[in-house]
Amino acid sequence: MKFTVSGAVTVLFVLVVVSVMLARIYETGPIIWIKRAARRRRAMEGADRRALVARIQQLLPQANDDNVLFSLHRESSASGGSKVTVLSSTYYYTVFVADGDSFWVIPMSYDRHARSYQLGTPVPFNAGIVKGVRLTGKRGKTLTFHFLLGDQTQPLYMDLTPFYFRKNSFYPFDLMQEAACRKARQLAEAMALAACGLTPEDLEAGRCKDECSEYGLYAACTGFLGVMFAAAPFLPVVLICFGISLILFGVMLSKKRPPKTSAVVVLAEAVISYMIMR
Repeated sequence: MKFTVSGAVTVLFVLVVVSVMLARIYETGPIIWIKRAARRRRAMEGADRRALVARIQQLLPQANDDNVLFSLHRESSASGGSKVTVLSSTYYYTVFVADGDSFWVIPMSYDRHARSYQLGTPVPFNAGIVKGVRLTGKRGKTLTFHFLLGDQTQPLYMDLTPFYFRKNSFYPFDLMQEAACRKARQLAEAMALAACGLTPEDLEAGRCKDECSEYGLYAACTGFLGVMFAAAPFLPVVLICFGISLILFGVMLSKKRPPKTSAVVVLAEAVISYMIMR
C-alpha cells in the first residue's frame, strides 16, 4: 500500500482529535499522561497534602497523614435527543477519616474558578448502618468502594486514588496518599465482612467482572479507531489498533472472563476495515 502525504495528515489529525477527546471525556490519553508526569514532583513535595490534613485536624483532632483520605468521584452521563447528545460529568468531593472501626465523612465543595474549597460537618458511619458494599476500579490506579447506607438509594462513593493531580480545573490537588488508601481499604473490607458477609475475595470477584466489561468496551473503541484509520488508508496503524483489541481480549481471558458481545463487535469492525482497504 502506497503511503501518501494526505494519508499522513489524516492520521495526524485523527490522533490529535482522539487525544483531545480522551482527555476531555475519559480523562486519559497522551495529554493526561504528560500532565501526570509534570505534576508528580509537586505531589511528592506534599504541600497540598499537608494543607488539607491541617484543615481536617481543625474539625477532627485525631486526623493525621495516615488516616485522611481525599476522594474525588466522577460520574459521567449523556442527555439530549436523537440529534444532539450532551455528555456531562458530576464530581463528588469527599474527605474520609478512618477512626477505629468507623469512618468520618466530611463533604467538600470546590470552587474551580477561585481554586478554593470549603469543608462541611463531619458525620460518622460504621458497619451498623451499611446495607451494601461493592468494589470497582483498577488496581494501581483507583479503587472505588460503593457504600449503601441505611435507607439511602444513592451510594456513598469512596475513591482510593494513591496519586491525585490536576488533570483539569475540577481537580483541586496534587497529592500522594498511599498510606491513607491502605488504611481506608482495610477498614472498608472489615465493614463489608461485618455488615454484608463479603470477604475481600468476594469484593475482588465483583471488581474483576466490572473491569473486564470495561476492557471489552475499550477493545470495541480501539477497533472503531481501526476502521477510521482504514479510511486513511494506513495499514500499520490499523493492525496496531486491532492488535490492541486482541491484547485486551487476552487480558479478559487471563481473568477467566471470555469476551462475548465485544468480540462480535470487534470482528465486525475488522471485516469493515478489510472491505474499506481492499
